[in-house]
Formats: sequence, C-alpha cells, structure tokens
Amino acid sequence: MNTEVLIAELSRNLQPVPPHGPRTFLRRGLIWGAVLATAVLLFWPSLGARGDLLEAAATMSFWVKLLYTASIASLGFFVLERLSQPGTGDFHWTRLLWPPVALLALVTAMQWAIAPDGGSASFWMGSSWFQCPLYVTLLSVPVFVGLVRAMTHLAPTRLEAAGAAAGLVAGATGASIYALHCAETSPGFVLLWYSLGLGAATLIGAVIGPRLLRW
Repeated sequence: MNTEVLIAELSRNLQPVPPHGPRTFLRRGLIWGAVLATAVLLFWPSLGARGDLLEAAATMSFWVKLLYTASIASLGFFVLERLSQPGTGDFHWTRLLWPPVALLALVTAMQWAIAPDGGSASFWMGSSWFQCPLYVTLLSVPVFVGLVRAMTHLAPTRLEAAGAAAGLVAGATGASIYALHCAETSPGFVLLWYSLGLGAATLIGAVIGPRLLRW
C-alpha cells in the first residue's frame, strides 16, 4: 500500500471538528463536575448550604468571596482551553492569575488596617480554618474528574501544566460551591485558607494529571 492510499484509508471516516470543540468538551466536563460537587455539598452530613444564604447574599463579604473564586475559575478555564491543544509551548499562564489574588490582597490590607486589635486572630483564622482547605479540595474532585475526562478527547502536550490548570479550575469551582456553606466573612480568611485549598487542588492536578492525560 503506497502512502497516498494509506492516507486516504485513514482519513475516510474522519468527522469534522465542531467549532469551539475544546471549549465545548471542557464546558460539559465542568458542568457535570460542578453539579455533582453541588450535590455533595447539599447532602454531605457535615456540609449543606448555610441557613442564612439569602441574607448572606445581600452582603459585600459574600460577593467578595464568590467573585474571588469565580474569577480564578474563569481565568483558569481560559488557560485550560489553551493547554488542551498542541502548540502552547510559550504560553506562560500563571501570570494571568495574579490580578484576582492581588485585588483580594488589597481588600484584605484595607480591612486589616481598620480591624480592631482584638480581632486579629479571627481575621485570619476564623472558626473553620481547619476544614476549609479540606472541603475545597474534596469538592474539587468531581470537577477534576469531569475536566480530565473531557481532556481525554483533546490533545494536550504539556501534561503537567494541563493537569495543574485542571486542578486549579476544579479547586476554584469547588471553592465557589463551598462558599454556599461557609459563614466566614473576613477577606483575610478567604485569601489564606481558600487559596490554600486552591493550591492543594492545583498541586494534585499537576502530580496526577500527566498519568491520566498521557496519550
């Protein structure tokens, strides 16, 4: 069989790639994982949505928390879409994530400057510091599975970076869902402990991503 015949045979049953194909696959994986993570939040015995969620939604602190995690999830999704395709060797993606972190750090510094001296420990530790990173990481698992499953249909070449980006998106999505349960209001708490959960999910993704995404 000559080269032309071989190419013709291999390409006979090829289907056209749909527009925005990578984004569509990733979005489906993200939605699937987020729905499952929300179900975990609602039905896990020690979690559940906070009882005063409607009242909390009227406060600025609630939206600062949610906007921080949602913005990182959105930026991370853009990064993940890029890393799910070949030809991203010169894509330095981590710099895209600094704006929301810097903005929350600024809000934290402003709040810290006017916080009463006696409240300094609670400003950073709250009352649930020990469980926040754990639950954020737990809730990231279904989202990570959904994203990795979607990426198996794509062609990432920088597997460690792609795994880290998937972990970051999963962690930020899990943190957004956890915010529906968390009653902490301090931006210092969010900056410290939510970010720790995001970092843990990102690290886990970087470690196991290459094993799951190898093709």
